[in-house]
Amino acid sequence: MAVPRLGKYNRALTGGAILLLAFPAAFLPGFLLSLPPLLMLADALALALSLFLLGFFTLSMHEYGMPDFVQLLLFFIGVAGIPPLALYLMLDAEVFHLYLPTLPLRFFFTFLMCLLFTFRKKTLRENFQEQTPPPVPETSTQSNNAPENILVRSGSGIRVIPTTDLLFIRADGDYVRLVTEEGFWLKEETMKHLQETLPASQFVRVHRSFIVNISKISRLERCGQQQYLFLTNGESIRISATGYIALKEALRF
Repeated sequence: MAVPRLGKYNRALTGGAILLLAFPAAFLPGFLLSLPPLLMLADALALALSLFLLGFFTLSMHEYGMPDFVQLLLFFIGVAGIPPLALYLMLDAEVFHLYLPTLPLRFFFTFLMCLLFTFRKKTLRENFQEQTPPPVPETSTQSNNAPENILVRSGSGIRVIPTTDLLFIRADGDYVRLVTEEGFWLKEETMKHLQETLPASQFVRVHRSFIVNISKISRLERCGQQQYLFLTNGESIRISATGYIALKEALRF
């Protein structure tokens, strides 16, 4: 499965946000301490480059389940660590000595940004929990009415697929692809409807495009910054951040 890429609009928006952050963060301390304009410009460019390198990487952190403290650490390094190190390597000792008084302001500014980031994440998480309906018990109508079989057209006939035979379900345009050990079949259906009708204790939506039969999972594995699950037939499926949370609850680990 292809990894989603940032659109042109998102890339431009991210780049603009980085520039709006980098130049005030460099020029404001520079004006307060009367630094040479070229030194302020070099600091701003170093900060912008550092944030560009880290920024596009951190955009996908949440999706891949990266802990918040790692995001904060990388942001702190990108703002308060890499630019001073770059200027130290590029500038003469006398010129860099003029830059040193800006470091306390840089550290304080970065600390405030980390606090804002933490507060925003906490607020979003609380709002999400308030808006999320309570889980439906297994004895509910959903579980009682869960289908034992799914019917699909196969040539001129009808194929009966027991839900217990399903490995996973994948979105495929206006259809869904029902995959078993024997092969796959297309059915004109929505992922949302299947997610609502299949038993939640057995089927988990691990990604926008995938619903997985948890009894067919052989192992979970992290590959770089991405979480994958491996099925009994050897196929691997990438797990989103929300899918990973749902999978942990279903597997109870």
